[in-house]
Amino acid sequence: MDRAEGIVGWRVGGASRPVLDITVPYADERRNQALLREWRRQAGASFPVPPLRLPRRSEGSYRVRIRAYELLDLPVQDQYSDAVAGSTGGEGGHYGDEVVTHFTLSGEWRFASRGQESRVGAGMLAVRRNEQPWEFEVDRGTRAIAVVLPASAVRFPAGTVVVATDQAAPAARLLLAQLRLFAEVSGELGLAATTAARDATVELFQGLVNDQVNDDASFAPALLEAAKGLIEARLLHDPDIAPRSIAEALNVSPRTLYRVFAQEAAPSVMAYVLERRLERARAELLSTRLTVSELAGRWHFADGSHFAKAYKKRFGETPTASRRS
Repeated sequence: MDRAEGIVGWRVGGASRPVLDITVPYADERRNQALLREWRRQAGASFPVPPLRLPRRSEGSYRVRIRAYELLDLPVQDQYSDAVAGSTGGEGGHYGDEVVTHFTLSGEWRFASRGQESRVGAGMLAVRRNEQPWEFEVDRGTRAIAVVLPASAVRFPAGTVVVATDQAAPAARLLLAQLRLFAEVSGELGLAATTAARDATVELFQGLVNDQVNDDASFAPALLEAAKGLIEARLLHDPDIAPRSIAEALNVSPRTLYRVFAQEAAPSVMAYVLERRLERARAELLSTRLTVSELAGRWHFADGSHFAKAYKKRFGETPTASRRS
Protein backbone atom coordinates (compact mmCIF):
# COMPACT_ATOMS: atom_id res chain seq x y z
CA MET A 1 0.00 0.00 0.00
CA ASP A 2 1.29 3.41 -0.91
CA ARG A 3 2.33 5.42 2.14
CA ALA A 4 0.31 8.45 1.03
CA GLU A 5 -2.80 6.33 0.66
CA GLY A 6 -2.86 5.71 4.37
CA ILE A 7 -5.99 4.39 6.01
CA VAL A 8 -9.11 4.19 3.83
CA GLY A 9 -7.61 6.75 1.51
CA TRP A 10 -6.89 9.14 4.36
CA ARG A 11 -3.60 11.00 4.35
CA VAL A 12 -1.92 9.92 7.56
CA GLY A 13 1.66 10.81 6.68
CA GLY A 14 4.10 9.72 9.36
CA ALA A 15 1.30 8.74 11.72
CA SER A 16 0.86 5.27 10.22
CA ARG A 17 3.39 2.49 10.21
CA PRO A 18 3.62 -0.82 8.37
CA VAL A 19 3.13 -3.69 10.81
CA LEU A 20 3.41 -6.69 8.53
CA ASP A 21 3.22 -7.90 4.94
CA ILE A 22 3.29 -11.71 4.60
CA THR A 23 2.76 -14.08 1.69
CA VAL A 24 2.50 -17.86 2.25
CA PRO A 25 1.80 -20.47 -0.49
CA TYR A 26 -1.43 -22.38 0.20
CA ALA A 27 0.27 -25.60 -0.97
CA ASP A 28 2.95 -25.38 1.73
CA GLU A 29 2.46 -28.32 4.13
CA ARG A 30 3.59 -26.13 7.01
CA ARG A 31 1.74 -23.02 5.86
CA ASN A 32 0.10 -22.33 9.26
CA GLN A 33 3.38 -22.55 11.15
CA ALA A 34 5.13 -20.45 8.50
CA LEU A 35 2.44 -17.75 8.78
CA LEU A 36 2.63 -17.57 12.57
CA ARG A 37 6.43 -17.57 12.58
CA GLU A 38 6.66 -14.75 10.03
CA TRP A 39 3.93 -12.78 11.82
CA ARG A 40 5.89 -12.88 15.07
CA ARG A 41 9.13 -11.97 13.28
CA GLN A 42 7.67 -8.91 11.57
CA ALA A 43 5.24 -7.64 14.20
CA GLY A 44 6.98 -8.60 17.43
CA ALA A 45 5.35 -9.11 20.80
CA SER A 46 3.48 -5.79 20.70
CA PHE A 47 1.09 -6.94 17.96
CA PRO A 48 -0.63 -10.20 18.96
CA VAL A 49 -1.27 -12.91 16.39
CA PRO A 50 -4.56 -14.83 16.57
CA PRO A 51 -4.59 -18.61 16.03
CA LEU A 52 -4.99 -18.83 12.22
CA ARG A 53 -5.84 -21.71 9.88
CA LEU A 54 -5.13 -21.44 6.17
CA PRO A 55 -7.14 -23.54 3.71
CA ARG A 56 -5.19 -26.13 1.72
CA ARG A 57 -5.11 -25.41 -2.00
CA SER A 58 -2.93 -26.68 -4.81
CA GLU A 59 -2.12 -23.20 -6.11
CA GLY A 60 -2.10 -19.56 -5.12
CA SER A 61 -0.85 -17.85 -1.99
CA TYR A 62 -2.30 -16.29 1.11
CA ARG A 63 -1.41 -12.65 1.78
CA VAL A 64 -1.98 -10.43 4.78
CA ARG A 65 -1.00 -6.76 5.05
CA ILE A 66 -1.52 -4.46 8.03
CA ARG A 67 -0.71 -0.80 8.65
CA ALA A 68 -1.48 0.87 11.95
CA TYR A 69 -1.52 4.07 13.93
CA GLU A 70 -2.54 4.78 17.51
CA LEU A 71 -4.94 7.23 19.10
CA LEU A 72 -3.05 7.14 22.41
CA ASP A 73 -4.08 3.70 23.77
CA LEU A 74 -6.51 2.91 20.91
CA PRO A 75 -4.85 0.97 18.06
CA VAL A 76 -6.34 1.57 14.59
CA GLN A 77 -5.38 -0.98 11.93
CA ASP A 78 -5.81 -0.99 8.16
CA GLN A 79 -6.07 -4.73 7.41
CA TYR A 80 -6.03 -6.72 4.16
CA SER A 81 -6.42 -10.50 4.21
CA ASP A 82 -7.03 -13.35 1.81
CA ALA A 83 -9.12 -16.37 2.79
CA VAL A 84 -8.31 -17.55 6.31
CA ALA A 85 -10.06 -18.81 9.46
CA GLY A 86 -9.15 -18.49 13.10
CA SER A 87 -10.22 -17.66 16.62
CA THR A 88 -10.02 -14.63 18.86
CA GLY A 89 -11.13 -13.46 22.28
CA GLY A 90 -11.87 -15.38 25.44
CA GLU A 91 -10.10 -15.21 28.79
CA GLY A 92 -6.38 -14.91 28.15
CA GLY A 93 -6.96 -15.09 24.38
CA HIS A 94 -6.28 -12.78 21.46
CA TYR A 95 -7.56 -9.32 22.49
CA GLY A 96 -9.53 -11.16 25.17
CA ASP A 97 -10.13 -8.11 27.36
CA GLU A 98 -10.94 -5.65 24.58
CA VAL A 99 -13.77 -4.34 22.43
CA VAL A 100 -12.94 -4.81 18.73
CA THR A 101 -14.64 -3.03 15.82
CA HIS A 102 -14.33 -3.91 12.12
CA PHE A 103 -15.33 -1.43 9.40
CA THR A 104 -15.35 -3.70 6.32
CA LEU A 105 -14.45 -2.02 3.04
CA SER A 106 -14.39 -5.08 0.77
CA GLY A 107 -15.00 -8.80 1.20
CA GLU A 108 -16.54 -10.11 4.42
CA TRP A 109 -15.73 -11.06 8.01
CA ARG A 110 -17.89 -13.72 9.72
CA PHE A 111 -17.90 -14.14 13.49
CA ALA A 112 -19.62 -16.87 15.54
CA SER A 113 -19.79 -17.44 19.29
CA ARG A 114 -22.19 -19.45 21.47
CA GLY A 115 -24.87 -19.64 18.83
CA GLN A 116 -24.57 -15.99 17.80
CA GLU A 117 -23.34 -15.04 14.33
CA SER A 118 -22.36 -11.72 12.77
CA ARG A 119 -21.60 -11.20 9.09
CA VAL A 120 -19.75 -7.97 8.41
CA GLY A 121 -19.73 -7.38 4.67
CA ALA A 122 -18.55 -4.39 2.68
CA GLY A 123 -20.17 -1.18 3.95
CA MET A 124 -20.98 -2.70 7.36
CA LEU A 125 -19.36 -2.43 10.76
CA ALA A 126 -19.53 -4.53 13.91
CA VAL A 127 -18.56 -3.60 17.47
CA ARG A 128 -17.81 -6.81 19.33
CA ARG A 129 -17.11 -7.69 22.95
CA ASN A 130 -14.10 -9.97 22.81
CA GLU A 131 -14.32 -11.23 26.38
CA GLN A 132 -15.92 -14.41 25.07
CA PRO A 133 -14.25 -16.59 22.42
CA TRP A 134 -15.15 -16.08 18.76
CA GLU A 135 -14.49 -18.16 15.65
CA PHE A 136 -14.03 -16.15 12.48
CA GLU A 137 -13.64 -16.57 8.74
CA VAL A 138 -12.36 -14.02 6.22
CA ASP A 139 -13.14 -14.01 2.49
CA ARG A 140 -10.39 -13.57 -0.09
CA GLY A 141 -9.57 -9.92 -0.77
CA THR A 142 -11.12 -8.60 2.45
CA ARG A 143 -10.09 -5.17 3.65
CA ALA A 144 -11.22 -3.60 6.90
CA ILE A 145 -10.37 -0.95 9.45
CA ALA A 146 -10.11 -2.46 12.93
CA VAL A 147 -10.21 -0.36 16.11
CA VAL A 148 -9.37 -1.84 19.51
CA LEU A 149 -10.71 -0.32 22.75
CA PRO A 150 -10.40 -1.36 26.40
CA ALA A 151 -13.37 -3.45 27.52
CA SER A 152 -14.12 -0.90 30.24
CA ALA A 153 -14.41 1.93 27.70
CA VAL A 154 -17.72 0.83 26.13
CA ARG A 155 -20.86 -0.32 27.96
CA PHE A 156 -23.02 -2.81 26.09
CA PRO A 157 -26.73 -3.33 26.80
CA ALA A 158 -27.42 -6.40 28.94
CA GLY A 159 -27.18 -9.60 26.94
CA THR A 160 -25.58 -7.89 23.94
CA VAL A 161 -22.10 -8.94 22.76
CA VAL A 162 -22.04 -7.52 19.23
CA VAL A 163 -23.63 -4.49 17.56
CA ALA A 164 -23.64 -4.38 13.74
CA THR A 165 -24.87 -1.57 11.51
CA ASP A 166 -24.41 0.13 8.16
CA GLN A 167 -21.47 2.50 7.85
CA ALA A 168 -23.90 5.04 6.36
CA ALA A 169 -25.79 5.26 9.68
CA PRO A 170 -25.43 8.73 11.26
CA ALA A 171 -23.48 7.54 14.31
CA ALA A 172 -21.16 5.46 12.13
CA ARG A 173 -20.54 8.38 9.77
CA LEU A 174 -19.70 10.62 12.69
CA LEU A 175 -17.32 8.05 14.15
CA LEU A 176 -15.58 7.54 10.80
CA ALA A 177 -15.23 11.30 10.38
CA GLN A 178 -13.56 11.49 13.78
CA LEU A 179 -11.11 8.70 12.93
CA ARG A 180 -10.39 10.24 9.51
CA LEU A 181 -9.76 13.66 11.00
CA PHE A 182 -7.37 12.32 13.60
CA ALA A 183 -5.46 10.43 10.93
CA GLU A 184 -5.07 13.69 9.00
CA VAL A 185 -3.92 15.95 11.83
CA SER A 186 -2.40 13.61 14.42
CA GLY A 187 1.14 14.74 13.63
CA GLU A 188 0.19 18.34 14.45
CA LEU A 189 -1.62 17.73 17.75
CA GLY A 190 -0.23 18.19 21.23
CA LEU A 191 -0.97 15.83 24.09
CA ALA A 192 -4.03 17.75 25.34
CA ALA A 193 -5.72 17.78 21.92
CA THR A 194 -4.83 14.12 21.30
CA THR A 195 -6.31 13.15 24.65
CA ALA A 196 -9.49 15.07 23.82
CA ALA A 197 -9.71 13.33 20.44
CA ARG A 198 -9.24 9.94 22.09
CA ASP A 199 -11.98 10.60 24.66
CA ALA A 200 -14.35 11.92 22.00
CA THR A 201 -13.76 8.78 19.93
CA VAL A 202 -14.70 6.55 22.87
CA GLU A 203 -17.88 8.58 23.41
CA LEU A 204 -18.80 8.13 19.75
CA PHE A 205 -18.34 4.38 20.07
CA GLN A 206 -20.63 4.44 23.09
CA GLY A 207 -23.26 6.38 21.17
CA LEU A 208 -23.05 3.87 18.34
CA VAL A 209 -23.53 0.92 20.69
CA ASN A 210 -26.44 2.59 22.43
CA ASP A 211 -28.12 3.04 19.05
CA GLN A 212 -29.57 6.34 20.23
CA VAL A 213 -28.05 8.64 17.62
CA ASN A 214 -31.41 10.34 17.10
CA ASP A 215 -31.81 11.00 20.83
CA ASP A 216 -30.16 14.37 21.45
CA ALA A 217 -29.74 13.63 25.15
CA SER A 218 -27.31 10.84 24.21
CA PHE A 219 -25.93 12.13 20.93
CA ALA A 220 -25.18 15.73 21.87
CA PRO A 221 -22.27 15.21 24.33
CA ALA A 222 -20.32 13.05 21.87
CA LEU A 223 -20.96 15.47 18.99
CA LEU A 224 -19.96 18.45 21.13
CA GLU A 225 -16.67 16.80 22.08
CA ALA A 226 -15.98 15.84 18.46
CA ALA A 227 -16.67 19.44 17.35
CA LYS A 228 -14.39 20.85 20.05
CA GLY A 229 -11.64 18.46 19.02
CA LEU A 230 -11.99 19.54 15.40
CA ILE A 231 -11.94 23.22 16.34
CA GLU A 232 -8.83 22.69 18.47
CA ALA A 233 -7.03 21.01 15.56
CA ARG A 234 -7.91 23.81 13.11
CA LEU A 235 -7.50 26.89 15.32
CA LEU A 236 -4.11 27.91 13.97
CA HIS A 237 -3.96 26.77 10.35
CA ASP A 238 -7.54 27.54 9.25
CA PRO A 239 -8.29 31.29 9.28
CA ASP A 240 -11.71 30.69 7.69
CA ILE A 241 -13.00 28.17 10.22
CA ALA A 242 -16.80 28.42 10.32
CA PRO A 243 -19.81 26.45 11.59
CA ARG A 244 -20.60 25.13 8.10
CA SER A 245 -17.11 23.71 7.54
CA ILE A 246 -17.11 22.15 11.02
CA ALA A 247 -20.53 20.58 10.45
CA GLU A 248 -19.48 19.22 7.03
CA ALA A 249 -16.37 17.61 8.53
CA LEU A 250 -18.55 15.88 11.15
CA ASN A 251 -21.25 14.88 8.66
CA VAL A 252 -24.03 16.79 10.44
CA SER A 253 -26.02 19.88 9.47
CA PRO A 254 -25.04 23.35 10.75
CA ARG A 255 -28.44 23.47 12.49
CA THR A 256 -27.60 20.30 14.43
CA LEU A 257 -24.23 21.76 15.40
CA TYR A 258 -25.81 25.00 16.64
CA ARG A 259 -28.42 23.05 18.63
CA VAL A 260 -25.83 20.84 20.31
CA PHE A 261 -23.76 23.81 21.47
CA ALA A 262 -26.90 25.51 22.77
CA GLN A 263 -28.36 22.57 24.70
CA GLU A 264 -25.02 21.62 26.26
CA ALA A 265 -24.75 25.11 27.83
CA ALA A 266 -21.63 25.84 25.77
CA PRO A 267 -20.85 29.17 24.07
CA SER A 268 -21.99 29.51 20.49
CA VAL A 269 -19.77 27.81 17.92
CA MET A 270 -17.84 30.92 16.91
CA ALA A 271 -17.78 32.25 20.48
CA TYR A 272 -16.04 29.03 21.44
CA VAL A 273 -13.57 29.47 18.57
CA LEU A 274 -12.81 33.02 19.76
CA GLU A 275 -12.45 31.88 23.35
CA ARG A 276 -9.97 29.13 22.47
CA ARG A 277 -7.93 31.45 20.23
CA LEU A 278 -7.67 33.99 23.02
CA GLU A 279 -6.63 31.34 25.52
CA ARG A 280 -3.98 29.95 23.17
CA ALA A 281 -2.75 33.49 22.37
CA ARG A 282 -2.52 34.29 26.09
CA ALA A 283 -0.41 31.17 26.69
CA GLU A 284 2.02 32.30 23.97
CA LEU A 285 1.99 35.87 25.22
CA LEU A 286 3.26 34.68 28.61
CA SER A 287 5.75 32.12 27.28
CA THR A 288 7.26 33.75 24.16
CA ARG A 289 8.61 37.09 22.94
CA LEU A 290 6.03 37.45 20.17
CA THR A 291 4.64 40.98 19.91
CA VAL A 292 0.95 41.78 20.22
CA SER A 293 0.78 42.38 16.46
CA GLU A 294 2.49 39.05 15.77
CA LEU A 295 0.08 37.22 18.08
CA ALA A 296 -2.87 38.94 16.43
CA GLY A 297 -1.77 37.72 13.00
CA ARG A 298 -0.86 34.26 14.23
CA TRP A 299 -4.31 33.74 15.78
CA HIS A 300 -6.25 35.32 12.92
CA PHE A 301 -7.40 38.60 14.46
CA ALA A 302 -7.90 41.55 12.08
CA ASP A 303 -5.11 43.58 13.71
CA GLY A 304 -3.37 44.25 17.01
CA SER A 305 -6.06 46.66 18.17
CA HIS A 306 -8.85 44.16 17.58
CA PHE A 307 -6.88 41.48 19.39
CA ALA A 308 -6.13 43.76 22.37
CA LYS A 309 -9.80 44.74 22.70
CA ALA A 310 -11.00 41.12 22.63
CA TYR A 311 -8.22 40.11 25.00
CA LYS A 312 -9.16 42.75 27.58
CA LYS A 313 -12.83 41.80 27.40
CA ARG A 314 -11.95 38.14 28.03
CA PHE A 315 -9.22 38.50 30.68
CA GLY A 316 -9.93 41.90 32.25
CA GLU A 317 -6.56 43.44 31.33
CA THR A 318 -4.60 44.38 28.23
CA PRO A 319 -2.01 42.05 26.68
CA THR A 320 0.72 44.48 27.75
CA ALA A 321 -0.45 44.36 31.35
CA SER A 322 -0.52 40.58 31.32
CA ARG A 323 3.02 40.36 30.01
CA ARG A 324 4.26 42.98 32.50
CA SER A 325 2.72 41.15 35.47
